[in-house]
Amino acid sequence: MKTALIIPIYNQSKYFLRLVSAIESMSELPDIVYPTLDRNSREDYKIIKRICENKNLKCQYKILDLTNIPEYIGKPTNNPGQDLFLTGDRRNQAIDIAIQDGCEIFVFIDGDCIPEKDLIKAHNRVNSRGKSNLSVGRRREEKHNWADQRETEPKLKALRLFSKTNEIVIHNPELLYTATIVWSCNISLNISAVKLLKNLNTIYYGKSEVFNSEFLGAWGGEDCFLGVQAYMCRIFITMINDEFSGVRHIEHPRPLNKYHAIAWTEHLAEQIELLNLMQSNKPLDLSFFEN
Repeated sequence: MKTALIIPIYNQSKYFLRLVSAIESMSELPDIVYPTLDRNSREDYKIIKRICENKNLKCQYKILDLTNIPEYIGKPTNNPGQDLFLTGDRRNQAIDIAIQDGCEIFVFIDGDCIPEKDLIKAHNRVNSRGKSNLSVGRRREEKHNWADQRETEPKLKALRLFSKTNEIVIHNPELLYTATIVWSCNISLNISAVKLLKNLNTIYYGKSEVFNSEFLGAWGGEDCFLGVQAYMCRIFITMINDEFSGVRHIEHPRPLNKYHAIAWTEHLAEQIELLNLMQSNKPLDLSFFEN
């Protein structure tokens, strides 16, 4: 199964050389790396292109230079001077291109996260077992002594999400509703999961997509909603805990008016309620899960 590593990049060219260095040192390499540029400046594009054209690189790098604005923006930003958040759309475009290139496993990290050496190896292992699957890895941060926040906060630590037992399956939907599990800085989907999510969004929203367009416009919630939809699709949601399967987040300013949970949790709750209502009015039948 060919693996795509998809990396949305929004004004983050200054981190890209570190990213490539880490990718090239992985124990198992992705088949194609998709630096997915979201309205980057021409100078940023040139920097990333120059790095990707290095003839000594082992991986294939396919730059996606995306500048379009989607016709539908489900959650327009109301903060003056704040750019549109379009990362979900950029991931969707990258998924479709990767499928055309023959990829069947899709690993997602962010442009400000440095992958550890076994990231691809761990996601590939769990996503090649013949089950529709969404796998979740650690997001390590210096402020948590390079642990994942979910390993340090008392209430979350008690869940033992990254315990010594590998590939724990998430059974409690409340963990998904509260944005505890699916963080898009380190997740992966296999092709069967992608097809189910596309079918679900086609049925209820008229859009064949993985990341739901109701979260385009303002930051936050699109990855958590992905987890909720995956659960509805009976996709396994699994935690990977290999010692070196995380990503290391690069610390940078995070303005509260954009990144604070209050800015997106209400919208997330509304969309979950709406999805559950649509599913109640038009339930999925067995044929949905047989495709």
